[in-house]
Amino acid sequence: MFNVIALAIAAGIIYFQTSQKLTFNFRCPCHPESGALKRTLCCLPTPLCCLPTALCCLLIAALGLGCEAQREPSAEYAGEPWASLRAMGDSLHRAADVGENAHAAGSDRENADGGRYIAEIAIGQFRRGIFSDPDYPAFRPQYPETAHTGLVNPDNLYEHTQIRPGVDYLVRGTRGTTADLVFQVFAGSPGVNGKLRDVGTLSLDAIEFDDEGNFEIHVGPTPRDENWIKTDDEAGLLLVRWSHSDWSSERAGRTEIIRIGSAGEPSPSPEVGDVARKLRKAGAAVPDASTFWLDFVSKIRLFVRENDIMKPRETGSQGLEGQVAAMGRFSLGADEALIVSVPKADARYQGLQLGNYWFDALEWANRQTSLAGGQSRLGSDGRYHYVISHKDPGVPNWLDTTGLPDGLFFLRFQGLQTPLEDADLPSAELVKLEQIRQHLPADTPLVDAEARGRQLAERQLQIQRRYGR
Repeated sequence: MFNVIALAIAAGIIYFQTSQKLTFNFRCPCHPESGALKRTLCCLPTPLCCLPTALCCLLIAALGLGCEAQREPSAEYAGEPWASLRAMGDSLHRAADVGENAHAAGSDRENADGGRYIAEIAIGQFRRGIFSDPDYPAFRPQYPETAHTGLVNPDNLYEHTQIRPGVDYLVRGTRGTTADLVFQVFAGSPGVNGKLRDVGTLSLDAIEFDDEGNFEIHVGPTPRDENWIKTDDEAGLLLVRWSHSDWSSERAGRTEIIRIGSAGEPSPSPEVGDVARKLRKAGAAVPDASTFWLDFVSKIRLFVRENDIMKPRETGSQGLEGQVAAMGRFSLGADEALIVSVPKADARYQGLQLGNYWFDALEWANRQTSLAGGQSRLGSDGRYHYVISHKDPGVPNWLDTTGLPDGLFFLRFQGLQTPLEDADLPSAELVKLEQIRQHLPADTPLVDAEARGRQLAERQLQIQRRYGR
């Protein structure tokens, strides 16, 4: 449209300037000192004096034509990225079908959890698949508002970045004061085509620090003498876990990452073909990842009985290497509680949390649905006694079901120095809420509503400090 208007203006001015007869007085723009020329004088050949004006108008028209030509999409990518955005919508429809037909769906509460589950997966896939660039890496935290899927650990500050296979990276940072610190490289993404594999792990006891607690870690195929995580031709995700035991006093350190040999390089401008490809891939991953976690939970239902806990074992290649964990299930009435008794292990970190059958962690920033060892009261018998119930039982170590009648609980040990003996294995006991003190050590203190409120208020501030550090 701009070029048409520009041409019309140019043509009109040229015609006006070259007329042999003018019907009104005219001031020549090229000779303003001549003043307003009389009608008889304006019969002079004005094109010669106003040629620059005409040329300027033609230039405007030419520029208009050039700008309009640049705004036309190529034949190869006509309709993009809009077609890919619509394809993302189709993928979300398929993910909604996965959720609606899931065993975890049913009641209003369960469906509410399911809606958040699908949405959180979508946010994660879009953020990683569309906006992350392994050639320009940067650690990004997983914020509590969207950190539930995969039964994430509320005691962890997770930071992650995409990396490229065959490329070397340098990670620099400071130790901080958290109970544990682990760097881990994965192949794939959780749930996408059922693919998530541990490529390499560097745990706290294997990291070399300087005298001030600083470190440098090399990630990539090039061998290093120390602080090296070897990657393979499928490595794609670098994850950092800062595990807090005492939320009130522990603080995570700092990390930064560079791709070796690329410092100072500007990032390329977006290309529509690349954006369209990323949109489609990220969208397609949403129903896939949604199915993955639900399939994982179905296996838990088969092997774990209600109101019981499994024997602790290593989590394997799809979790944290070296972590020992135990999964349990709760199913409680309004007047019931499940007491989970856990040994105080010889470990850098241990903690217990609740989850639902979408394999989401229950709300943990504003509800007490998890407790680490540093937050828990140790009983006089040398064990932690956690009480899972709908109502506050008025004792320490309460885990709030948030009104969910059925769900999961997960026990973790990291940096376990001494293997657990059979006598130290965790146990679960279903009791009536009114009889709960009969099943706890006699010196278990009372926790009134005011004290519980202070406990939650402190928890909320501690989360803010963790993420606002």
